[in-house]
Amino acid sequence: MNKAKKSTTGEIITFYSYKGGTGRTMALANVACLLAQTAVDQERILMIDWDLEAPGLHQYFCGKFSDAKDKSENLPEGQLGLIDLFCEIMARLDKEILDDIPDNFFDTLNFEQYLIDLKIDSLMLLPAGRFDDGLYSSRVNAFDWDVFFNNYQSVFSQFVKYLRKKFKFVLIDSRTGYTDISGICTSLMPEKLVVVFTPNRQSLTGVVELVRDATDYRKQSDDLRPLIVFPLASRIENAERELHEEWRFGSQHTGAGYQHQFELVFTDIYKLLDCDLTTYFDEVQLQYVPRYAFGEEIAVLSESSDERLSLARSFETFTKNLVENDGPWKKSKKSDNGMLEKPRKTSTKKYDVFLSYSYTDIDEAKILGAFLRQKRLKVFLSGKALTVGNNWEAKVKQALVV
Repeated sequence: MNKAKKSTTGEIITFYSYKGGTGRTMALANVACLLAQTAVDQERILMIDWDLEAPGLHQYFCGKFSDAKDKSENLPEGQLGLIDLFCEIMARLDKEILDDIPDNFFDTLNFEQYLIDLKIDSLMLLPAGRFDDGLYSSRVNAFDWDVFFNNYQSVFSQFVKYLRKKFKFVLIDSRTGYTDISGICTSLMPEKLVVVFTPNRQSLTGVVELVRDATDYRKQSDDLRPLIVFPLASRIENAERELHEEWRFGSQHTGAGYQHQFELVFTDIYKLLDCDLTTYFDEVQLQYVPRYAFGEEIAVLSESSDERLSLARSFETFTKNLVENDGPWKKSKKSDNGMLEKPRKTSTKKYDVFLSYSYTDIDEAKILGAFLRQKRLKVFLSGKALTVGNNWEAKVKQALVV
């Protein structure tokens, strides 16, 4: 990934998943480290743990805090965090009874005391809160985000302006599901929304619905920033290529594949003439790697991205798409006169490739067949289509000849 160009306005990116267990926090930690590696001059990258009910982002950076005295929860002793920041904001606003939040409000808060410097250049962390006094859960449970939003909605717009002024990138780890916090993180805060999902109905249905809700809210708000959604398929098991193909492209069993679902929702919410995510999903996916199921390890710091099949390479590919592209969809092709090209005539043949194999090679054949289908080729698998008693020559001609 190329060195990032210095800009005066930063970008806020939220990572969201409808269900837990998708690798969302791990994805954020890896992307943050990659962005820190490309930072120039005095640019800073900030991570915010806004998953207050199940905080864990800081666990990926144990041993990497500039303050070497790791105490409770492996955070520096007395370290404050996000919930402590908003408790301070609430106390000030209640005391001063402000109708309009002044533009310099966050400049008066000593914001830096809530941040942790890391031993990774340019990277900082705003943890969920202070853990070592035993009162963290009390502070989280006592804070009513819905009431706070209704009374002090402008705090969030001021927070956005402050963060964009101070940091090149801000990466927010959002709470799962539909909650007040997830709504704030997905609808109010970001310019880009990364929705991390695994190929199953629970994960997909909730994510697609959240995408519609977040973009609908933004359209009706006074916020003029775009909200661009980047889907991230995670924990893809490459040993099950046929199943992955079914969940990506759809089947009678799985219903509409996740690629088609996102193509439909993007066409609708962004009013696109055409939306083709084939190239994007060919390049962008996080494979399941058993090693990273244990502990909190950051792949881009522990392995080389030179290996094409490494998880580090997958994170690099996604980060490049996230930072450099205006959206994950493929733009409609235009002819020289500016008009959209006519669609290509669809072939009438049933299959593009005839794949013959013996049953001793069935596993390899399935993998090859799934790979060819990902390239949008129709594959004739001899072992499935031809059975005892068939006229093989006639059946092959019928399948392959136009």
